[in-house]
Amino acid sequence: MFSLRRTALALLGSCTLLAGCASPQLHVYTLGIPVHSETKSFQVKPDTTVVQISRVIMPDYLDCQDIITRNGEELRRSSNSRWASRLSLGVTDLITNEVAATQHNALFTDQPLIKAADMQVVIAISQFDVDVSGHAVLNAHWAIAPRDRHKPIIRNIVHLSATGPVKTDADTAALMRNLVMQLATHISSSIPVAP
Repeated sequence: MFSLRRTALALLGSCTLLAGCASPQLHVYTLGIPVHSETKSFQVKPDTTVVQISRVIMPDYLDCQDIITRNGEELRRSSNSRWASRLSLGVTDLITNEVAATQHNALFTDQPLIKAADMQVVIAISQFDVDVSGHAVLNAHWAIAPRDRHKPIIRNIVHLSATGPVKTDADTAALMRNLVMQLATHISSSIPVAP
């Protein structure tokens, strides 16, 4: 009787292990950093304009590693896919890289600085949703604050939308990347960097 129970427990344990092995593979996504062909290395001159892009602010329910789609009021979290980092970090990285790639007359960074930057860009995303039908919306506002307090703060707001397939988490990630790229273009064009 005792050995029969041990055999049954061993078989049950084996089935549990096999079921664990059969679970779906975890996919990890980034918003992606586009590859720009030019390789640059230069020393920053003392008179180079330095622009610091602060970590993007977004609603708590979005600022996580879950890939989320919306179905009305219901939020659906992917069961087998995640962002590689918190979404706010991924968005900040992509915006910084895109702005730096299009603006060649300043140094753009999202890293801490020893000395205050000449300008600071503060971005807040109030809505960033992809619904199950493939409609995506991003609402954001940002402010560009110069170190010189006698200069005005520049404020902007934008409503962006896009549509695309959302059959897979890769589709959802691509749609969200599209919107962040659009946002980066708007932010870049609003930064007053001298030629």
